[in-house]
Amino acid sequence: MKKTLLTAAMVLLIACGPSPSEEKPTNESTSNDESVSYELPVADVYISVNDSIGVDIGDSNYVFGAIVGARYTPGGEIAVLDIQKYCISFYTQEGEFVKSIGRQGSGPGEFQLVTAFTFCPDGGIVVADAMARALMFFDSKGEYTGNLTGFFPTSPQQVICVDERALVGMKPEFEQNEDGMFMGFIIARWEEGKTEPSAEYYSKMSPFDPEDMSSIAEDVAFFGATEDGMVFASRLSTEEYSFTAYSPGGEELFVVTDENFEKVEKTPEAIELEIELVNARMIQQGMPPEMANWEPDPYQYAIESIQVDSADRVWVQRGTERTPVFDVYDIDGNLLFTAALDAGETSETWQVVISGDGFLAFDAAPEYYPVLYYGELPR
Repeated sequence: MKKTLLTAAMVLLIACGPSPSEEKPTNESTSNDESVSYELPVADVYISVNDSIGVDIGDSNYVFGAIVGARYTPGGEIAVLDIQKYCISFYTQEGEFVKSIGRQGSGPGEFQLVTAFTFCPDGGIVVADAMARALMFFDSKGEYTGNLTGFFPTSPQQVICVDERALVGMKPEFEQNEDGMFMGFIIARWEEGKTEPSAEYYSKMSPFDPEDMSSIAEDVAFFGATEDGMVFASRLSTEEYSFTAYSPGGEELFVVTDENFEKVEKTPEAIELEIELVNARMIQQGMPPEMANWEPDPYQYAIESIQVDSADRVWVQRGTERTPVFDVYDIDGNLLFTAALDAGETSETWQVVISGDGFLAFDAAPEYYPVLYYGELPR
């Protein structure tokens, strides 16, 4: 089971690593906070935080333990996954608490190690629980309706609902044969109620070396999907900026590559912070301290995430910028514009979620206490 916990940690943390502080062409910040003094990469548009949710002390409904996911509901509410509180909390667009679902435990509707969740068009919720090796289902009111088990070694750990009730997800893979032990990931599609994928978009496995946990990074990929099931995926790479589009059935449609991509070294400070973040999460999720030996790649990853908004625009986050910067494409792979998040230098360690018509963001390494930030996307 520790191997399962490790793969869950990798999926959660690889994309959240610190960004470099190398100088880039810059623009002045458009932040309304006069105390903020920092520079932004040049972009066509800038997106700003409208509001936030989260306090240090006070009403427990607004005190987060550790945010690992957030999304807008089909009705426009804000849902936040807290891995330490073992629940998904819901808020209005004005930040008012509505309700929460889940609690710690192994019973119906209870969470053990939730890594992701998604909403279906009808408002139903699908929750991926790594330790339970299950996908858990809730209706639009948040009532538990059942689960799906039988996955090996565990259920998909990142999930997006498509085509009403099918799922696209990334699932850890494990195999042991006469040549040794192998671990890796697949990105695939699962039809409702099925544990075997109906289509596969990405697959990679490598020899497992417990003395070199960072080797797993070479197998990780990012993906996004449209509501009708078109998939965009990219392997985690420091060598090239490239992503592939697939039809719902798994046919490769086209590849987008940035021929002008140049590798960027991580700063010593960035490497030190990444080691601290990843090792801490490994230990937190059950790994023996002596096995938590993450060794970062000395270069920044070309692509940090791929996400799709409600207008079927593909938001590809660059891994080489100090603050979150996106190349935004249409579903045919044509570059529409570039966008940068104008939220101050603290956004270096933010994870940004593109969801519906807006974005949500949270700090992967909060200095004080977890806060969820949110705002609108350009139309």
